[in-house]
Amino acid sequence: MLIHFFALFSIAFLFGAVPLALAQTLPSADEVFAAAQKKYADGASMRIKFVMKSEDVRGSLALKRGNKYILELPGRTIICNGKTVWNYDAAQKKVVISDFRDNPDNISPERIFLNFPRNYKPTLAAEKSSNDLLLTLAPTKARDQISDMQRVGLRLSREMRLKGISIFDGSTLHEWDITDIKPDAGLADSVFEWKPPQGVQIIDLRD
Repeated sequence: MLIHFFALFSIAFLFGAVPLALAQTLPSADEVFAAAQKKYADGASMRIKFVMKSEDVRGSLALKRGNKYILELPGRTIICNGKTVWNYDAAQKKVVISDFRDNPDNISPERIFLNFPRNYKPTLAAEKSSNDLLLTLAPTKARDQISDMQRVGLRLSREMRLKGISIFDGSTLHEWDITDIKPDAGLADSVFEWKPPQGVQIIDLRD
């Protein structure tokens, strides 16, 4: 469920926007969505540095198609090679190992960053203060909604640099500022393999 993902990775910019009708120089929402997909969602891997706005927490994410990712937060690292998930708490010297289970209705880093919701309809506005493009994605039909993800927001510069992501889950708006992003990062599969350091307590929940 979406709430479990946000417990680990708690990505709105929906206020202060200028309606599309008032910004005649804007391209269409479909054009911006297609350009964002081509630059970011069509690649094989990516590196991201971000700030979780609600808690002012910095972190990083490396990901590759095949549900491979490394999420680094203060005191915690989560690694997935597409089959196994290692949830490592450095302070407690403990790692929980579990099987990765792919559910098409659940949120994952890959579905957010390497596959922007393609069945969601885009609308576009421009932010008055920064002149950024604010692309909002929402499902047109209930069956198209992914998990609790009712609305996705992408903040983009006019040069198509992704500057922020937000997700509204029906009750809470989760926001991430993107401080650095490298699409097509060329990450090898071996990057996502991990072995617990010596002396770490291992809790193995795999089947």
